[in-house]
Amino acid sequence: MAVTTIDWTDSEQSLGNLTEVPVVAFHHRAIVASILIALTPIGLFGNALVIVAVVVAKKLRTITNILVVNLAVTDLITCLCFPFLSAGFLSQTGSYPMHEIICATIGGVVIACVGCSTTTLLAIAFVRWYVITRSVRGHQGIHAPKKVITLVVIIWTESVILIILPHILGIGTLEFDKYHQVCGLTVTNLFGIYYIVFMGIHIAVALVLTLIFYLLVLRHVLRHRKQIRNMFTTAKDIRSGVTLNNQSQVSSTPRGSHPRKINAINKMEVEITKNLFVVVGVLLICSLPQSIHLMIPGDNALLIYSSMTILANSVVNPIIYGFKHPIFKEVFKSLLLPSRAA
Repeated sequence: MAVTTIDWTDSEQSLGNLTEVPVVAFHHRAIVASILIALTPIGLFGNALVIVAVVVAKKLRTITNILVVNLAVTDLITCLCFPFLSAGFLSQTGSYPMHEIICATIGGVVIACVGCSTTTLLAIAFVRWYVITRSVRGHQGIHAPKKVITLVVIIWTESVILIILPHILGIGTLEFDKYHQVCGLTVTNLFGIYYIVFMGIHIAVALVLTLIFYLLVLRHVLRHRKQIRNMFTTAKDIRSGVTLNNQSQVSSTPRGSHPRKINAINKMEVEITKNLFVVVGVLLICSLPQSIHLMIPGDNALLIYSSMTILANSVVNPIIYGFKHPIFKEVFKSLLLPSRAA
């Protein structure tokens, strides 16, 4: 995951009475720190906007959006950590400028949030696939608030366990890495290296599964548009209490209006799915460098750049919602431009 390093050597080279601690060149660290500082207000504002939008807009209070809010919360927390990470990158003393407990906490929180975001996107993809490709009766079993909230708790629990496990096993600690000047997980033995490789594979597998679920959804939408249309018709009829005996009500309905409504719903589902697919695509691009680095460990400046790309993903999701998600786009406009919405 993000900011995970390996202590290959003692990292201190004695030259007579002079002790030199090698570090990544300052200009590399300054570039990463500057980008993270610039992204902080954008990420905080955007993710807070997503949370507020779901709270105030009734049409956004869906089961799937429980997971979307969880994603926004993890991204918001990650963005809050950016200034603390930047302080380490900009340090020229060879140590973290604040208390070491702060550094350890920030490192653990960031890694946990990155893992939580990845797993949450996998959960969203699974729920979208299950709901769209199963019957109304079939998807009600999983598509329930209590079960989705339980899933969120499981996701957070897994992410926290992945962080505390190295410390319990004695294969790694959360501390300030003096070479990369970053707060994160540092491992010092062979088992720790295996653990880092495992974490990289964990991210890669989650991303691949997420991508597979969305590809299955898109294939289903393209091949079975008629079945999807019938599914929403059945759901609407059940909620409205329509029976086969109400022939007079059916005949009084304007001809062609109902199919248009179903087409609108169908189109909305496709647009929402496309939006989430874009979210996954961006995460895949942002996470790929870090996943490769974790599976093929090394000690160089590329780690802080690969960590930066996966951290930057916490900023882009609200931007994608604003441009691609039809309902979020509408609610964002009403929140930011209330006069125009009126």
